[in-house]
Amino acid sequence: MKLQTIHNGRILATVGRTIYLEGGDGSATIGRLPAPPGGGVGFTLKTTRPFRSLVTTVTGRFPAVNVWSIDDDLLLASADRWLYRSTDDGRTWEVVRTLPASSAPMGILPSAVCVSDGTIYLGEYPLDGETTPRILSSQDGRTWSTAAALADVRHVHAVQEDPYTGEVWVTTGDADPECRIGRLRDGRLEPVGSGDQTWRAVELAFTPSAVLWGVDSVYSQRKPIRKLSRDRFDADDPRPETVHELSSSVYYAETLRVGDELWALFSTSMEAGTDSTGPKSQSVHSDRAAVVAASSASEFTDWHELVAYRKRTTPADHVNPGHVVPIANAYVFLSRDPARGVFVNPYNTDRDDGRVRVISNRMLTGLSAEREGPLERKDGQKPA
Repeated sequence: MKLQTIHNGRILATVGRTIYLEGGDGSATIGRLPAPPGGGVGFTLKTTRPFRSLVTTVTGRFPAVNVWSIDDDLLLASADRWLYRSTDDGRTWEVVRTLPASSAPMGILPSAVCVSDGTIYLGEYPLDGETTPRILSSQDGRTWSTAAALADVRHVHAVQEDPYTGEVWVTTGDADPECRIGRLRDGRLEPVGSGDQTWRAVELAFTPSAVLWGVDSVYSQRKPIRKLSRDRFDADDPRPETVHELSSSVYYAETLRVGDELWALFSTSMEAGTDSTGPKSQSVHSDRAAVVAASSASEFTDWHELVAYRKRTTPADHVNPGHVVPIANAYVFLSRDPARGVFVNPYNTDRDDGRVRVISNRMLTGLSAEREGPLERKDGQKPA
């Protein structure tokens, strides 16, 4: 099962193209994405059981479907090269757009759709290095237009609304000149920072005073989590602060307010191969798919690892002459519910694969209590 989103207070998840929605006594099947006209064998192998199961037995499980909750009734989904729309909570779906031919198996990244001031934005994710990715916009999810064309980048990693200003932010990659974090303004991406792996990010975490991101670069031995103060957004030479370092590429982010504290959570991926846009001589530095968290109480400098997994082993890990068979990464998908906490979904992992767990508000409050514990001693010693 792949965690997708929280829709009207309920967990929405998928298995292949089948849509499940949390109910009072478990999850119920509510709908299924139809096969698109012209989907062909490739679509079937990537998205349809039992054929998909035969593929993933060799490659490992790779995500093939994304779903986004746009409002109380409207859902969007992507699978392979196709974009879908539903106006009845996912019971029925229509294909509304074809994405670039070289799009990833899940079409676009989970972080690449947002709503801002009533407009839906979507960032394309071609993989061929030749197609110009676009930021698309729509008022209804059916009819789309180009909000910006990004000629000098490989693909879009995230399109997000800054909840404190309403501005739309975009992250892109992957080679040094293509790495950008910036704002969508007047039909163009206006970079806040760009030009090297410092600015290679997937999903951003916004706070009232800063934006945080983790670096997504498998060949970098350490992957910093960086924080850029809002008063540096328009600086000629913005220099983000490093607040933590991880050993695996950082992908997805959530923020959650618990009491007086704002928590930022990031998930990493355990990657299986090298980066085609990186140096010819490179090593894979990636040892776990994990979730880490820090709060505003420490100015996001005191980080806790909450869960960690290894990649699920497949036959292609052991027998793969010439590395012709692609091998899937291990991920942890995230989705936030203000009342319950942050749901985590390890995917293609050695344990808990496909399960949905919750990091509750109470658990995060407990981490705060642990951090404050040493300060309660009067003799200056740490508690036993």
